[in-house]
Amino acid sequence: MSTDSFSTLSQFGSDSADIDLTEQLMSQSQNYKKLLGLVLEWTGREPLLTQILFKMMLDTDRPPIAGEEAAWVDELMRSRILKAWESEPQLKPLQMLRDRLTSQRDKRNSLNLLRYYQKVLNEEEVFADNSAEQKELRLLGLIAKHRGRVKVHNRIYEEIFNPSWAQKEIKKLESTLGPDDEEFLRAFEQLERTLLTSQSNIIAQIENGQDKVNANQLIHEVLREVTGKIGELVGADRTSIFLLNDEQTELWSLVAEDATGQLLDIRVRVGEGIAGSVAQRKQVVHIPDNVYDDPRSRLVQESDRKYNYYTRNILAFPILNDDGELVAVVQLLNKVAKSGDDAGFSHRDLEQLAKCVLPIRRILESCQSCYEAIKRAQASAALAKATRSLDQVNLDTSMILQRVMDAAKELLNADRSTLWLYDDHHGDLWTRLPGEGVIRCPVGVGFAGQVAKTRQPMVIAYDLYDDPNAENAKRTDAQTHYRTCSLLCMPILSPDGQFLGVSQLVNKRKTGYEGQEYQKAQYPAVPPFFKASFDRNDRQSMQVFNERVGAILQFAKTHETLKASSHLGGEPEEVLAQALKMLGQVVEPEGTAGQRDALYGVLRGICLSLRRKLPTEHCHIFLIDPERQELWTLVIDPKQQCSRELRMSARQGITPKVLSTADAKRSNKAGQISDNLVRIGLRRSQLETLRNILLFPLIDPHAGPVAIVRLLNRNRIDGFSSADVEVLQAIAPALLPVCQTIQTIYQPPGLSAA
Repeated sequence: MSTDSFSTLSQFGSDSADIDLTEQLMSQSQNYKKLLGLVLEWTGREPLLTQILFKMMLDTDRPPIAGEEAAWVDELMRSRILKAWESEPQLKPLQMLRDRLTSQRDKRNSLNLLRYYQKVLNEEEVFADNSAEQKELRLLGLIAKHRGRVKVHNRIYEEIFNPSWAQKEIKKLESTLGPDDEEFLRAFEQLERTLLTSQSNIIAQIENGQDKVNANQLIHEVLREVTGKIGELVGADRTSIFLLNDEQTELWSLVAEDATGQLLDIRVRVGEGIAGSVAQRKQVVHIPDNVYDDPRSRLVQESDRKYNYYTRNILAFPILNDDGELVAVVQLLNKVAKSGDDAGFSHRDLEQLAKCVLPIRRILESCQSCYEAIKRAQASAALAKATRSLDQVNLDTSMILQRVMDAAKELLNADRSTLWLYDDHHGDLWTRLPGEGVIRCPVGVGFAGQVAKTRQPMVIAYDLYDDPNAENAKRTDAQTHYRTCSLLCMPILSPDGQFLGVSQLVNKRKTGYEGQEYQKAQYPAVPPFFKASFDRNDRQSMQVFNERVGAILQFAKTHETLKASSHLGGEPEEVLAQALKMLGQVVEPEGTAGQRDALYGVLRGICLSLRRKLPTEHCHIFLIDPERQELWTLVIDPKQQCSRELRMSARQGITPKVLSTADAKRSNKAGQISDNLVRIGLRRSQLETLRNILLFPLIDPHAGPVAIVRLLNRNRIDGFSSADVEVLQAIAPALLPVCQTIQTIYQPPGLSAA
């Protein structure tokens, strides 16, 4: 053998015994170079393995036949190493490598190493890095770095520690360790991020006019993942999350499922059953066996019979907020037994769950806020849809109100909706029911009367007949043969706080009973689809509708008052026009300046009201001059002590976009926008402090632009919000005729440069 060959082999050992092995191999076979190459292919130049294989080759009494060296080495490898490595004493290096990989004191570390090694086996390219797992596997010699990547060190390791072996060892460790707490915490964080991203996408879809968005489905999907993770964490066969209702009287199941994966509608009163006991006492309940012997298990037994299930053991624990108040109850059924152990849930399970209480609570709170945000967006979209084509009903107030109440009923899944109006002359409420005519209700009597008296919302859960104040509802039901089971009553106030009436949604409907209608012949029996209750989310959504109804009712009331008090007998726009003209003549009979000052006073008054409604530094209303295709407004001239006109083109800058899309525009970078619509009418000192802007177009029923409301510098860090836009949308029906009147009667003195 050449000196180079001995130099190459010197890495396998430096003592004379190693050289003797090589010399013996040279003396026994003329093809020793080929044999040496085949050995190195198998061992990857790993010293101990190379020596072991050399010795095995010398110990054999059947040397290789020329030309069959590869088959001879392969057979030797499989018979002497691959099949016998776990029992052969001289193969102890392989056994030690196995043990160092799978039997570390920290079993979690062994599991992490195996998972990383599995990644190296299964992926074509794994880049070299400084991860702890990669460093340790390289120190063990199981993997090696090659050209910036890592791979299994040699063919022997690939054959022995193959993917099947790795998967089997991983399962062994997982069965003894259970799930990784940190992994679950990361999973909960990812679920929360997914929820917030989905919320943004859904709200964008709603704002783009897609009305088939199901908010419940998103919440169910996320919480189904949460319950699955909790059950996986402690090895439970079934997991349920029960939330506490607003009245703190009832728990309701959010994502309990049957064997087919269908959502179960399970409701439990606080203090009733095992989950109810946990909610009442705020303490953990663990029943390791013989669940049916526990006196609190009646509901569990009923549910088991209904869904063909058998509960052997239960662990139920409360989720509390920072103030120690109950948020939810998590109930786990049937610990999945390991190694014949059927002792139920353990103290270690409770410790693992305790680590996850905060992320579970955070996800529940995120789901609640997500649901509320989506419902608000849906309410705004439903309102826009209900009032989009007002020209089709000629601004008939009763028709508009009917559309709004129908939209509320559909969105909140109510069976009926009623609008009670306040009668100033009689001091009571009245409404008109189909087939029943006018029905009156004294203030303070019944649920609607109580809301009229207190001006406070009222939610009556199922079953309404259990409420001590239900006598008036029972009498009305007896007359109409309609069964009232749940109720949502809310006061309607004008934008300036005047009481106008009460909106009432009757009978929250359960999902899953679409198409089934109430039959009077069933009275007084309760159909299954009426066994549901309105909640806080319904109340918040209804508030959006009530604000719009209040603005419409105020407009209608002003309409009637003007008509009644005016000898002209015309429309309110005509009355307003005459009043403004008369005011202008009183101020300055000989010219148009008086009329201009009167109009300035009206515009300034509106702007002051808007600034009180939405606290801002500046507010202007720019009206459209369609003939000149310009925007104009009136401002005070401090030098001349009178009003003057400002004008600008409606065809340049961002104005055409605002008018063409008919959508409100918001920005938190107003100071960086060099556009006349943003900067006109402001002093230099005011321009230097510009922060945010809201541009709100007023559009008539025929899609014609009337005016643009400009609001500047909202006194909040985050600037203007979608809620601010909703406020303006609610005010717009009352503001539109005033602007149209000013637009009609104003006579410009001439073209003024902006």
